Amino acid sequence: METIETSNFSKLIGIWVTKGTVLPDHAELIGIDTYEYILNGNYILHKADVKMGNERSQTFEIISLANTSLANTTKRAKMQYYNTKGKSGSMTGYLTKNIFKIRSTTMKFEGKFNDESTELIGKWFLKENDKWINFIDLKLKKQKESV
Repeated sequence: METIETSNFSKLIGIWVTKGTVLPDHAELIGIDTYEYILNGNYILHKADVKMGNERSQTFEIISLANTSLANTTKRAKMQYYNTKGKSGSMTGYLTKNIFKIRSTTMKFEGKFNDESTELIGKWFLKENDKWINFIDLKLKKQKESV
C-alpha cells in the first residue's frame, strides 16, 4: 500500500515562509506553513499560521491519500481542515509533476513548484455567483526540509 510519504505530496514536507496579497483590498499576507509526516507516514499534518492584514488566522489540516482506482493514474489527496474561525471542511488536492491544485465546492488553488521544489507560487480563488474570483496571490519559500 502506498503511503503519502512515498507520494508526490512529499514535496510539501518542511517549513515554508508564506507571503502574498489578499484581494481585493491588497492586504499583506505573511506567515509560516509547516508540513510534517504523522502516524507512520500515512498522513501529513499541515499547520498554517498567517496574518492577513491585521487579522491572524491559524489552520490545521490533515492530508491523506484518497482512494483511487487502478485506471486513475492521477494521485489525489483528501485535505480535511479546521481553523480559528471555527470553520472546517474538506478539499481534494492533486499534485502531478510540479502542478498543485486544490478543489472544493467554494474554493480552489492553482499553483506550481519550481524544479527544486523550494518555491510554490499560486492563487486561491473563491466561488461567488458561479464565478471564480481571485482571492489570494501566494508565494511559499521552503526554509527547512523537515520539521
